[in-house]
Amino acid sequence: MVARRLYVTLQQVIRSILIILFPLAFITLFAWATAGSTYGTTSDPMRAAVWLWLGAHLTPFNIESNQVNGYLSFLPIGAAILPLLAIRNGFSRVAQSLENRKISRSYFILIYLLVYILLALLASNSQVQIDWIRGLITLTILLFIATSFNKVESLIKLPFSAFLLLLGVSGLVFTLSLALNFSTAKNLSIIIQPGILGGILLVVLQILYLPNLFFSTFSYLIGSGFSLGKDTNISPLIFDLQEIPAIPALAALPSQKLPWLTIFTVLISLYALINLSYINKVKLDSKSIRQLKIRFIFISLAFLALISAVSSGSLLSANMSPVGVNPLFISAVVLAHLFSTMLVMYLYPLIFKKNVKQG
Repeated sequence: MVARRLYVTLQQVIRSILIILFPLAFITLFAWATAGSTYGTTSDPMRAAVWLWLGAHLTPFNIESNQVNGYLSFLPIGAAILPLLAIRNGFSRVAQSLENRKISRSYFILIYLLVYILLALLASNSQVQIDWIRGLITLTILLFIATSFNKVESLIKLPFSAFLLLLGVSGLVFTLSLALNFSTAKNLSIIIQPGILGGILLVVLQILYLPNLFFSTFSYLIGSGFSLGKDTNISPLIFDLQEIPAIPALAALPSQKLPWLTIFTVLISLYALINLSYINKVKLDSKSIRQLKIRFIFISLAFLALISAVSSGSLLSANMSPVGVNPLFISAVVLAHLFSTMLVMYLYPLIFKKNVKQG
């Protein structure tokens, strides 16, 4: 019985990995063949394909070579969508075959971690090493998300749906800013001169980075801001930025302080108002209601801190570290809004009743 479970799970884990690794290998082999290099062997593009696969799992890299030295942890969240879908599909097949979801989940996560470690060891060399601690932690979180149950509690689903709505608003603001600065984006593309194949890969890479950019826009709109390198801080009230990398999508960055954009901080208050009002309508005793509110605040802060940590990091050089949202700043801003909204919701009925009695 155990042997069958291991065989079925291993089969689906390998399938989930190869369904992404094979296309990446084709891309790297094609790029290597068209580059016309007289050095290296076919093992180089295959190793690069594994690096791309690891990067799709948001695994950071320590890179030491003659051309580049640094730490790469600012990785595209959009790239993690493919592994999540592949893992979810493979896990569903295992659960159907073994007919025990909990056991299937344990076997799948364990075997996937082992194969991940094996591929990381095979792809590592003197120039590129992965950050094992952060890589394994991030992968474990992705595996638990991808293999989670379909039934989601409504008290968790509502905050998540509201956050996606706020992220959508941030995406619209980012798109509008990029459209208004289209000439700057065009000039940055001309400076890079990526060529046909490089241009396609550059566009794909920027699309995969859109979730990172949308979340940074969200942090900017609520006032906590974000960083784009050493000693930088970009928010509606603070603008410390000297130069930007030649990346067309960064043309959407503001060029000065924009205090009037602090009006968007009301989005967090609306988020708190909607969720707290829903909790107040739940038919439970007052103690349970308070516990639900505490859980709502904790989940909101933990989720934002996790997304901030995953969507930010270092971009190779010391001058491009940190890049993205600071988990402490955004958590502090959101916590202040949640508590202030909760306080207003608590005091308003008391003040209203007092005025009615006096009347």
